[in-house]
Amino acid sequence: MADPTVIRRVKRQRDVRLAEGWEEVRVWVPTKQDADDIRKLADDRRKKAKALAGLDEGIKSMQPETLHRIAEAITSQGSAAYSTPSGPVLELLTKLAEEDDLASFSRAFILLARAEPANAAIVASAVPAKISNFLIKHRGAKVPALIKWTEANPDWTEQLKSVLRDPDQFVRVVEGFALAIKAGPAAH
Repeated sequence: MADPTVIRRVKRQRDVRLAEGWEEVRVWVPTKQDADDIRKLADDRRKKAKALAGLDEGIKSMQPETLHRIAEAITSQGSAAYSTPSGPVLELLTKLAEEDDLASFSRAFILLARAEPANAAIVASAVPAKISNFLIKHRGAKVPALIKWTEANPDWTEQLKSVLRDPDQFVRVVEGFALAIKAGPAAH
């Protein structure tokens, strides 16, 4: 998703941050030292967001170990050990799906999107493939049935991504997909 101009890149970055609840602040200050102080404060706040400070919504009900794993994956964003900056979170989502923990899968995405808004769309685009694998491995969906169902329901990926930020709804939708796939074409 390379932006053709710096202006387009800045606008996209601004839009994704605003969509994730970040606030934009523009101020005029009388001295260079004041400007440096504000830049340092802004950098500190961005680092706190990446460390999940102040992102309490939905994490109080999480197991501390799961929250630690999510925080570690977010902190590792951009690690050279992965072929993509979002590699650590994508790997964690795969593991959470393998552990049949869809609610934590959703919460991990919520926290990533809040801490690293610029990476949210990339990670969200990988979710349908991860859920397809989950349905095959954990809900017994047969590949031919899954293919037929996805062809009959071309909006399923958008439906899935639209509930990604609501853990309970995300679980219900995925389980509904599993039932519909097993029921076959007669369920439409």
